[in-house]
Amino acid sequence: MTEQNSLRVRLFGYGAPYQVRFDQTGTVVPLVTTAEAEAAALVLELTALTGRSAGLASTEPGGWALSMPFGRCGVAGLPREYLIPWHCREAYLDLLDPDGYRSVPLSEGAVVQVVPGRVIRFRGRPRPGRRVLVSFQTEDRTPLLGNAAPFTLDGQVPEAYNERLVRCHGAFAAMRRLAETDPPAYRRTLEGFFSAMAARLAGNPEVARTQAEAREQGTYLDQDQLPLFGRQRNLLTESVIQRLAQQEEGLFRFPGMFGAVASLGKLID
Repeated sequence: MTEQNSLRVRLFGYGAPYQVRFDQTGTVVPLVTTAEAEAAALVLELTALTGRSAGLASTEPGGWALSMPFGRCGVAGLPREYLIPWHCREAYLDLLDPDGYRSVPLSEGAVVQVVPGRVIRFRGRPRPGRRVLVSFQTEDRTPLLGNAAPFTLDGQVPEAYNERLVRCHGAFAAMRRLAETDPPAYRRTLEGFFSAMAARLAGNPEVARTQAEAREQGTYLDQDQLPLFGRQRNLLTESVIQRLAQQEEGLFRFPGMFGAVASLGKLID
């Protein structure tokens, strides 16, 4: 199977995670921003990633970059997701899984695999003059059909990015505490989140069709993800980056799971 065939059935692109700080209690405080500002920041980082000359990014000293905490229930254990962090001096993948909370250090430029049944958040601190950037690839497009959701305890997800960040990261912090104080309740809550997602997917014939097409293209069998990420980067031509600067619908999105998102699937559909 060719790299392009695998990419055609995947969700893939880049994200500039939300800029935040933590107050004295550890609560997430989102920085004020707009879609226009985030599009400009994403364009700067993608330009730098491709080796072209780019200006310096506007970041808060000592600030953090955070994704939205999110999870997917998975369909027959799929899809897996692959992430690569860029422009960071430190980065972590924080996970809530059936065994509790853990944080995995990440290396810039290295691929990390995420499997369903876990709530994850990406967390990083940028190198001077840059914003943290994340490359992502999800093996199929079932998340578009409901196989992914921001993590909350009550199923309520605010529209505004700042309110959503506060609620979802608050839920993440509460679950981390619950894992330490009441492991059975923690596991029940986590199972409930994924069970609700699975119920919404149940009986949807488009899910089966989506995964059948992905299986036919061999995306689940790809062992080495780096060539696929290389193919993804090759799509970042000057014209594509300009379209992102213009916030082209279907190509640019804010807010997304990774903040400002360049979703590149339409480039090879």
